[in-house]
Amino acid sequence: MKILVVGANHAGTSFLRTLKTVHPEAEIVCYDRNTNTSFLGCGIAVWVSGEFKDPSGLFYSSPQSLVKDYNIDLKVNHEVIHINKEKKIVTVRDNATGKEFEDTYDKLVFAGGTWPIEPPFKGREYKNIMLSKLFQHAEEIVKAAEDKNVKDVVVVGAGYIGVELVEAFHIQGKKVTLIDLQDRVIPNYFDSEFTDVMETNMKKLGINLRLGESVKEFKSKDNVNVSSVVTDKGEYAADLVILCIGFKPRTDMISGVEKLPNGAIVVDEFNRSITDKDIYAIGDSCAMKNVVTNTQHHTALATNAVKSGLIAALDIAGLHIPFPGVAGTNAINVFNCHYASTGLTKQMALKLGFKDEDVAEQIWTDNDRPEFMNTYEKVSCKIVYNPKTFKLLGVQIGSWGKQVHTEVIYMFALALQKGLTLPEIALTDVYFLPHFNKPFNFFLVPILNALGIKYKA
Repeated sequence: MKILVVGANHAGTSFLRTLKTVHPEAEIVCYDRNTNTSFLGCGIAVWVSGEFKDPSGLFYSSPQSLVKDYNIDLKVNHEVIHINKEKKIVTVRDNATGKEFEDTYDKLVFAGGTWPIEPPFKGREYKNIMLSKLFQHAEEIVKAAEDKNVKDVVVVGAGYIGVELVEAFHIQGKKVTLIDLQDRVIPNYFDSEFTDVMETNMKKLGINLRLGESVKEFKSKDNVNVSSVVTDKGEYAADLVILCIGFKPRTDMISGVEKLPNGAIVVDEFNRSITDKDIYAIGDSCAMKNVVTNTQHHTALATNAVKSGLIAALDIAGLHIPFPGVAGTNAINVFNCHYASTGLTKQMALKLGFKDEDVAEQIWTDNDRPEFMNTYEKVSCKIVYNPKTFKLLGVQIGSWGKQVHTEVIYMFALALQKGLTLPEIALTDVYFLPHFNKPFNFFLVPILNALGIKYKA
């Protein structure tokens, strides 16, 4: 059986290494349009900030390792441009020569990933307007961050990548403006109790927050390099612009399989296309079941990418372990805000069709340790739940001191995955040690409050 893999990103690499580990004799050919493999894009901001100088650790694999250590027929700088699923033939272009050729498969594993959304802004052709996705992008951004002539940086998009880059450029001494159409930063993951603090911290450091504004065009004084960004409410100086507006699955080269409106391929619990069982879609290319909504959802996270590659590889190897679904568990650590969330915010639940009477929330802010300890810090936990069934819908956790409490989110992610109710979670056997927490800790009390047992701080 010949297995053809499209893409050696996180998902693709996870698949390749797993299948070759459990089935060393597997016949695999892999094409990737890039010249490197499995680049950790979420490390770009850390690199820009100067946290490290050697970016080699941002690669979870290398072409040399995949070929030598795993005996994979890997062809980098080769792009799959068309897939004929009826004939099981792919058309491949050698990007170095431009020549095209065909290859065949018995099983296709599609790990095409995503690409940044690029609206057709006027002036997009000017230089120093960059994307943040590939290693090549990262090299350009780092070079610009180290350029003393680059003083004003505008980041468009206040999601995770945008906010992290804002902090990174601030650390490098740049004047930074953040523009987003939404009225809050990272609104898909956290409610205002958390984003308000982050925005306050950003403003204290001199970040120019321009939320609720829409980019209209880019201007240039010399008709070569960008010099400003124009929105519906103002104009902002820019020696460098980074576009972080969002991502879209790269699935245009494959048709005849069911997709979400954004192009994500709908898969079953083994990451097989629900349309064609000889096609697997993994990583950011696919839509997986959301355990809260029980619907197919596109959740582009590296953790899901790695696990989906693992599941597909094991399925092909005959070890059929179903993927339980995703809760969208995530975290961010910027501007002295240590945050993690899983599941839905109330705003997102209502947006996805939950009735208002079926969504309630409780937030609790307390000291993380008993007050008899020499030091203790504030920590907050917000739970979103169904007040009729007490089923958990989502959790947000935040702290702002030296201690980080985000790993508590793992417990809640599992609770969402298992469909647990608040009473079941409240009775989970967790430890108490005054060095770390309280007997009635910061995540237990909001659950008890939701159950009608009102505790005071």
